[in-house]
Parts: sequence; structure tokens; C-alpha cells
Amino acid sequence: MGNMTTPLSRRAWRRPTALLFAATLGCASLTACSSSSDNANGSDGADAENDTIHVVASTSIWADVAQAVVDTAKTDVNVDVEAIVTGNGVDPHHFEPTAADIAKANEADVIIAGGGGYDAWLYQAVKNQDNIIHALPLTEHNHDHDHEGHDHEHAHEEGHEHEHAHEEGHEHEHAHEEGHEHEHEEGHEHEHAHSDEHVSMDEAKKIAAEHPEKITNIEGNEHVWYDAAAIEKVATEVAAMVNKTNPDAKATANPLLKRVEKIKARVEKLPTKNYAQTEPIADYIMKYTDSTDVTPEGYRKATVAEGEPSAADLASFLEAITNGEVDLLIFNPQTETDMTQRIRQAAEDKDIPVVEIGETPPENTNFLDYYEEAVSALEAA
Repeated sequence: MGNMTTPLSRRAWRRPTALLFAATLGCASLTACSSSSDNANGSDGADAENDTIHVVASTSIWADVAQAVVDTAKTDVNVDVEAIVTGNGVDPHHFEPTAADIAKANEADVIIAGGGGYDAWLYQAVKNQDNIIHALPLTEHNHDHDHEGHDHEHAHEEGHEHEHAHEEGHEHEHAHEEGHEHEHEEGHEHEHAHSDEHVSMDEAKKIAAEHPEKITNIEGNEHVWYDAAAIEKVATEVAAMVNKTNPDAKATANPLLKRVEKIKARVEKLPTKNYAQTEPIADYIMKYTDSTDVTPEGYRKATVAEGEPSAADLASFLEAITNGEVDLLIFNPQTETDMTQRIRQAAEDKDIPVVEIGETPPENTNFLDYYEEAVSALEAA
């Protein structure tokens, strides 16, 4: 197709670069956004503040998902959504929360995390584990907080379910019927919602085809927020927990679920290609496609483990590009290094399309809009 670079973000953690993607994508500053009632008339004194449902998310990604849900709540119910990490200038893997961050989470009615080791810095410090909604299973707790006898084995069992988030369960296959609120159906259980078992990409593709609601952990890759199943699970549980906190809220995930399903349908129609990634940022998008990841094995293993690929790994990557084995390069600008720039340059020299997909959206960019932009970039490549 010729050289095509579709930028989504150019601000890097490891090496700053210029911002190329500057689309106006609507409201997204989660530290400032809240439910429609808060946005319309603000807090109405101390009593209104005490009645507010507080939602705290590890990153703006999950805060944006929560915001889309709470925006459906009744206008006389106040829901405040706040993210600890915003923008793409901080690496959430290594973020160090302040005492104020942890206090905020402990005071929240709902806490949202991706799970795994990615944002363990947040949920491992939370005393009330029952308030946590997560996509991947939670990791072992090793902090000194007193949990008053609360058992944490539920965080490690395959198919762990937050029973409070599913008292009024749902059926995903009915999530998109008009007027149907699946998160309020009786008796549904998420026994297959997520697993801490690592699977290969081939296995993840098979599971996605047979059990699209199941969240798979692809080789320990924790960029799970690009998985439609993860977004849908978290959104559904946010609605259930908000409604449990205040039954008058009547929040619903349905509009968001419909939007995500439309995005996933577009992904499933992407043309079949051999692609390679400078970091496995798009695994949870590409698992819904027939495309094949041809990133050299050694390079991929190093980046999944957040390590530095060897010189031999780089040589293998460059050779694959030179030999015409790569149809598309997916480039993560937020982990840009001299090595990844060499890979990119080699791809551009061969007129291989380059699609930029960042780990997190830029400041003031809504994740759901950013997610759609990423899919649009893949469609255009």
C-alpha cells in the first residue's frame, strides 16, 4: 500500500517526541468529569457531597469506561469519577502513588483496576477488596494493611466473581437488544469472565471465537483494556456496583456495550495481514482478527516481560522486514527507543505501513475515542 503512518500519540515515556495526533475527541479529563448531575449543577453543599458515589480508577482508561456508564445514571444521583494516572506522560507499570492517592481509593465506593501487576500499586493498598472491579485477576497481596480477616484467595481463583457486582446478573448475548438491561437479569454468573492462566495468541483467538465474553491473559500481556471483553465486563460491573450503592441511580452499561460491540465488529473485518509490533500493545485487538503476529519470538518475549530485546532479537526483526515477511508494523510511541526507531525506519524504507497505537491516550483524550481511532488506523493501513 506504500508508506502510511497513522499516528495516535507521539509523546514517549522513554524519549519525548512531538505530538502528531491532535484530533479533538471530546471530554476526557477524568479528574474533572463526573455524572450529568454534577456537571450540570455541581455539589449542593455538604449533604450533596455526602450522597455522592465516588469512583476511583487506576488510569484514565478505566475512568473513561466508568464515566460512560455513570453518565446514564438518573440526573438527581451524583457520581464522581476520578483517575489516579492521567495522560501518557507516566508509565502506570512503575507509578508510585502518593498517600493522598491511596486515601482517595480507600474512601471510594467503587475502585477500578486492570489487574495483574499493571496497577497493583493501587489495589494492593485498598483495605476493602470487595469494592474493587478488575479485568485481570489480582496479584498476591504483600502489604501491611489490616484487612480484618478478609480472605484474598478469591483474587486468584479462575473465574473469580464479585458477587456484589452480579447480584443482578446479566447475559452478554442479550446485551444489545433494544431496551434490554442485561446487568439486571437474575442469576447470571461470570464464572468464565477472566482467567489468570496465560495462553498463546492462537489459543486466545480460539477462545475469543468460542467464548467472546471470556478475558484471556495472552502470555502475561497486561494491556487488557484494548480487549472488548474486558471493557464490557468492567462496564457491566460498574453499573451493578453503582446501582447497589444507590438503587435510585439506575445506571446501565448498555450504550457503552453497543459502542464496543460495533468497534469489535470493525476489528473482526480487518484484512488478514502478517504484522509485527515494537511492543505487544495490540494483542487484545488483533486476537479478534485472522492476522498473524510475526514479531520474532525472542524480541516478543523480551518486550512482554518489559525487558530489553537483544542485538540478535533486533537483527531477527530487521531481517523479517527486509525479507518481506511483515505487511504491517504496529508501533508504540510511548515506549520509543533507538532500537524501535531503527525498526520503524526499516519498515518505512520498505514502504510498510506503520500504525501507532499508544499504551494510554494523551491528556484530555477519551480512551473510547482513542480506541476507535486505533481501529480506524488499522483499517486504513
